[in-house]
Amino acid sequence: MTEFKFPDHALELLESLKSGRVLIGVSDGVEMNLMTVAWGFLGYTWNRPVFIAMIRPSRYTHDFFRRTDVFSVNFMSQEWQDALNFCGTRSGKYIDKFRETGLTPIEGVTTSVVVVKEADKVLECRVISREALTPFSLNESISSTFYGDHSYHSLIFGEITDSYLLP
Repeated sequence: MTEFKFPDHALELLESLKSGRVLIGVSDGVEMNLMTVAWGFLGYTWNRPVFIAMIRPSRYTHDFFRRTDVFSVNFMSQEWQDALNFCGTRSGKYIDKFRETGLTPIEGVTTSVVVVKEADKVLECRVISREALTPFSLNESISSTFYGDHSYHSLIFGEITDSYLLP
């Protein structure tokens, strides 16, 4: 593992996010889950480096954020596109996404964080805020385009505590 400061790889990380090649890894100490994300934010707020994950309450992963304060952000190569597609279209409530995709869970620097061994780059995050989007908080064009079903995302603010490359 080689540590890095995320700004050194910011453009590459954002391109992976935009391309949907990011897996959020969560564990509550008993169960673990992966979720593919393509919407999020990488930057600084409250004088801290942060990753903000957007997760709908209907997603199984959302429940984990009631039981844990840490998560990983795993940036994957295109080689893992089938696994990314799988993790973005199946619920971990009914299946073990690691087993089904051939991805390998490993312990992060923070021992309670589950990381994907096959990731190129990893951010480990500690939750510092959970915010629910509401119709009032959004521009009407965004609300009508993306939230016709009224299933608004929660924003999970994670302070980046560790960032590293995997071999």
